[in-house]
Amino acid sequence: MMVKKSIGYSAVYLTTQIIYQLFIYNEIRWAENLGISFMVFWISLFFQWADVPYDWKKEKQQMKK
Repeated sequence: MMVKKSIGYSAVYLTTQIIYQLFIYNEIRWAENLGISFMVFWISLFFQWADVPYDWKKEKQQMKK
């Protein structure tokens, strides 16, 4: 689920940048767009991963009781 959302964010960024550059500049900077899209993927994946609460500490405390 996290990977699908991250791919979605990076795909939306990539398509909007391609459309924007095509209409405004009449040329597409592929390397820049793909690099930034790749970074958007990893950053969004990291934030979604960090947002998931960890249950291992709760399980460890319950095992002590």
